[in-house]
Amino acid sequence: MLAHKLVLEDVEEDYHLLALHSSLEEYKLAFYLNKFLQFQLKRAAVDVDFNHGEVQALYPLYSFKQPEKYRAFHLIKNKFKGEVKKVISSGSLFVEEEVSPQITYLIPEFKDVDYFLKVEEDLEPREVNALVGKLVSIPHIITAYTVDVDQLKSKNNLILE
Repeated sequence: MLAHKLVLEDVEEDYHLLALHSSLEEYKLAFYLNKFLQFQLKRAAVDVDFNHGEVQALYPLYSFKQPEKYRAFHLIKNKFKGEVKKVISSGSLFVEEEVSPQITYLIPEFKDVDYFLKVEEDLEPREVNALVGKLVSIPHIITAYTVDVDQLKSKNNLILE
């Protein structure tokens, strides 16, 4: 009998991840990136969603694609403040629930990062450094730096499609 083997290769996606620290709301940050970097970031139809135990977290996603350059930019918020509902008493006619806020993170290794900018293209190091320099010069962005994707434990959370 003829045997067939399926070999699955771990496909490495070429992208760079930039960490952004800013106190702005995501739509304002997207506006500033569009204005200063000539991006065209738009809110995605579907947010990035994860189930963190008792919290269903939705992380806002803004995307900008340049098909002619085979390049895509994704702005993702790292923090989500959600509510955990716990039933206190179900012995009566009306159910009493206690609601407590809880913060969850898309990338838990970087809890102090407010946003991530995922650049889907294999850029040269000088191009990445130039982009970081432009990001730091934008008002209301406190700092920006590159993140080593190979060291991330939760890099599967960055699969956006």
